[in-house]
Amino acid sequence: MAAIKVKDLSFAYNGFPVLGDISFSIKEGDFVAVIGPNGSGKTTLAKLLLGMLPPQKGSIQLFGNPISHEQVSKWIGYVPQKITIDKLFPATVDEILALNGPLDHRLHERLGIESFHDKRFTELSGGQQQRVVIALALQANPKILILDEPSVGIDLKTQREFYALLKQLNDKENVTIMLITHDVGMIPSYCKSVLCINHQVCCYGPASETPELVKKTYGQLAVMHHHHE
Repeated sequence: MAAIKVKDLSFAYNGFPVLGDISFSIKEGDFVAVIGPNGSGKTTLAKLLLGMLPPQKGSIQLFGNPISHEQVSKWIGYVPQKITIDKLFPATVDEILALNGPLDHRLHERLGIESFHDKRFTELSGGQQQRVVIALALQANPKILILDEPSVGIDLKTQREFYALLKQLNDKENVTIMLITHDVGMIPSYCKSVLCINHQVCCYGPASETPELVKKTYGQLAVMHHHHE
């Protein structure tokens, strides 16, 4: 079954088209990297899937049902690009997670946050903060996880640990993942599919074909950032 099905979706800001008649399906259990140049409509697409923006044309379905706020809140977890919190904010990790319902200590153990659960959020490293944000997103047991460039601002080692965590969630929990990223070098190692967007769907295929798909999306001069072992 398709976890997400988008058909003839279009959106414009003040008459300026950002997405034009895009169609694609993401099957349940897939791990899809969404790539494209800056300003190509990736974040707008995420906002449409999250119900933060209304489609101006076309349709979105989640597990065969027309999208609704109730379905989004029940089935989709969201990890934004960056969380900005005042350094004086006193809340601990447990206090923040409790805002989203009863604490799930098994989830926290799987995500590796038990060791700092009683620390203030603002005292954590970038990688630790991202784990807390993922815990927030997963606390309601969503079937789909949407992430918007979550590795921005964290070091390479932490990025690898972060991607490995996502792969584990996908492999063991069957969470369908849609990851918006510029880090195309990580795609073949962690993702199953890659969706290339530049106002339209340029291409969509298996992660093993990432170099060819990137070339189609960015052109012959595409620069890929590889992880070096």
